Amino acid sequence: MNTAESSRSGRSKVNLVTGGAGMLGRAIVSQLLERGQVVRIIDIEPAKDDRVEIMVGDIRDAAAVRRACEGVDTVFHTAAAVWDPKLPLGIYEETNVKGTQIIIDTCLQMEIPRLVYSGTLDVVLDGKHGHLLADESVPYPTDVKKMNRYAYSKMLGEQAVIKANGPALSTCSLRLVGMYGPGDRYHLPNIIKVAKSGIRLRLGNGKAQFNHVFSGNAAHAHVLAAEHLGPGSPVAGQVYFINDHDTGNFFAFMDPFLEGLGMRGPKIAIPYRLAYALAWLVERFTSQSNFNRFSVYSTCVDSTFVHNKAKRDFGYHPRFSAEEAFKITLEWLKTQTF
Repeated sequence: MNTAESSRSGRSKVNLVTGGAGMLGRAIVSQLLERGQVVRIIDIEPAKDDRVEIMVGDIRDAAAVRRACEGVDTVFHTAAAVWDPKLPLGIYEETNVKGTQIIIDTCLQMEIPRLVYSGTLDVVLDGKHGHLLADESVPYPTDVKKMNRYAYSKMLGEQAVIKANGPALSTCSLRLVGMYGPGDRYHLPNIIKVAKSGIRLRLGNGKAQFNHVFSGNAAHAHVLAAEHLGPGSPVAGQVYFINDHDTGNFFAFMDPFLEGLGMRGPKIAIPYRLAYALAWLVERFTSQSNFNRFSVYSTCVDSTFVHNKAKRDFGYHPRFSAEEAFKITLEWLKTQTF
């Protein structure tokens, strides 16, 4: 059923946000509500928002997903098992591959016309080569053994979403670069914890370039993509990189946040090759350290992308300036304890 058919039936347009209690999910919910739309979320964690219908459930549970999808017109699929060396390896396939397939199957079974998938830049990282202002023509890695489990699972999830695109279900994938903002549980918190520990080391020579995207801008891209998504539209069946403004070194980007919190950032640089060798040694003794070859590679090798395609196909441009995003995030960080 398309949007017009939904309106003729007298049923309000309903948007389902999987992972709606997370950083990106909450930002999407907020922007959908700004547009006066009806929103429902499903998440394994209970959310607190009396403006939306909240369902506590797991996307690996087909029955729970079906209940959440009742009467829905658009699914924003942000829920995922995010890379964390402390998680059991099987969780990535269960959530990011099988869970995503459950979402796809349910959309088809219940005639939901639109599915916007939250992807990641990690799907093109091969653990060796860098990317400098790359676009969507960059292929998936040919040697998937060099990918970490998270990246591999997100690649399979994205491929399934794009394959499902057709007359009955229009799909697209938004590949987000390093995301930050209120609700961040990974990027900034990890840097803050390291700074609090007194470790003064940073990886690489400071020349590697990296992209970031503010959660509000990532959400804006999702909402715009959904508005333009439909059978035969330029967005249907496509993948898009989504980022903010300028590129820069990972640690240089983080330093102002630490300074705003009255903390000192790391200053002593470890060369890439040495850091990589040390990470390999750490992995020999434990698989649960945040210091590993993937983290070294992803901060010491160029990893920048352009969003020209998203601008062309659905008019994406960062809604929040770099200054606004910094201020909003810093104010939130000041309320947190890490």
